[in-house]
Amino acid sequence: MLQRYLSFQDGVSEFVGKAVSWMCLALIGVLVFEVTSRYFFDAPTNWAHELSTMLYGTFCILAGVYTHKHQGHVRSEAIYGLFPKRGRAFLDVVTGLLGLVVFCIFFTVVFDFAKESWAIRELSSKSAWAPPLYPFKAMMPLAVALMILQATAQLVRDVCTLLDISVKSSDEEKLI
Repeated sequence: MLQRYLSFQDGVSEFVGKAVSWMCLALIGVLVFEVTSRYFFDAPTNWAHELSTMLYGTFCILAGVYTHKHQGHVRSEAIYGLFPKRGRAFLDVVTGLLGLVVFCIFFTVVFDFAKESWAIRELSSKSAWAPPLYPFKAMMPLAVALMILQATAQLVRDVCTLLDISVKSSDEEKLI
């Protein structure tokens, strides 16, 4: 049961990471269009900068889930590497619990932020284009919720390592 939960959560994070990676192509397309319009046709757009900012922001916050799944966030290895496996697991449990508390607080803040934006159907005031902001602001609580779920899965793995209970990571399952 525990292994199925961990595999499911890792699968969700993997899917989100691969899905948002396609946003890079959209972002490149928008920027190429803007540069071409501006410098070759002397006809800059009034929407490309803002759209590229929204795409990049959405990409970054959602890609964090995938990065966390693959333990790609920055960590100070100088001290961490001195500990044995279970000692590192203890440090990971402590920081994981602290991280979950921060994520939960952050979720309540960004959920209210996004809810208010949806309620007023907020539009951007940065350009004459005035795109809707509420769909992009909704990505913040979604990303934080997904991060909470992935952090919980990692915390479960760390607790299992600390207690010397064997669980496989999704990457290990693919090798078998």
